[in-house]
Amino acid sequence: MIFKTFNLSCIFLISVGSVLSLSSKVSSVPAPTKLKELLSEPGCNLMPCCYDGLSARLIQTHPSNFKVTFMTGFGTAASRGYPDLGLLSSGDVLGNARSISESIRMAASETGKELVPCIADGDTGYGGPATVRRTILNFGAAGMAGVLIEDQLGGNQGGMKRCGHVDGKDVVPFKEALERVKAAVAARDEYKALTGSDGPLILARTDARGSKTFHRNGLEEGIRRCKAFRDAGADITFLESPRNKDEMKEYCDKVEGPKLANLLEGGKTPILTIEDLDEIGFSLAAYPLSLLSAATKAMNNVLDAQAKSSRGYEDDLLEFKELKSSVGFDAYL
Repeated sequence: MIFKTFNLSCIFLISVGSVLSLSSKVSSVPAPTKLKELLSEPGCNLMPCCYDGLSARLIQTHPSNFKVTFMTGFGTAASRGYPDLGLLSSGDVLGNARSISESIRMAASETGKELVPCIADGDTGYGGPATVRRTILNFGAAGMAGVLIEDQLGGNQGGMKRCGHVDGKDVVPFKEALERVKAAVAARDEYKALTGSDGPLILARTDARGSKTFHRNGLEEGIRRCKAFRDAGADITFLESPRNKDEMKEYCDKVEGPKLANLLEGGKTPILTIEDLDEIGFSLAAYPLSLLSAATKAMNNVLDAQAKSSRGYEDDLLEFKELKSSVGFDAYL
């Protein structure tokens, strides 16, 4: 698919870092380049996942110095009060990506720490190849280090796209899945040609394992697709919901290049240690729902206590001073 080049400046964001005169503290290395450098090094990287500006800020400022994060689609939907069933528009998700990118950038400026690159969940690309192209270019302009593109059926194709660990999902045919990835790769390269900076890395995901179409041979088909995605130029592959360690190892043995493990508590994939994942051959270990689930449980506990006129929850709260520091007051006052 060949597209007519256009001026990308219309979708660039104006950094608000100048408001605090702190932007000079942020590394000048583009986020995609930082992610590319990280993936070129040996080892599996822990990747806590964010879903809004605050969770992104906490990851950026945490003393553990995390090296990478991911904007989860499940969490993005939840932060807007919806389940992850393909109910958000590309504008909804792009707006969240901009907020997260700004939060990370500002927190890095305030603390003088290296910026943590963030990969965005780009869903199915929200349409055909032209829309996939627009999705990649817009997320690149928003400051994302990478973009996930997956092969699930979209809502306009008779399906209801969903979290990869939720039953009932299905995928588009092989040729269409490959066209999505090729369009994303072309947009990544176009971004670099237009700006001189690396475009967002392409994380190509398949949901063939556990899909309705490939309920008997999903692992085999998923590995086939990941190989094809990699051959098409994808930077990272992602086989969603392998059922056990043997399946995870088979995927890593048969597909070359950086690979992501999706570790959802209570999900369909076993949660292995970083050491085990490294030995198997994974480069990224994503924990997509840990922060969202912990926050939801904590909020419900407070609501339960307040409904009973109890103040027992107060022992679990941050001191007000610590809360102010966590959300960034110190940089302004």
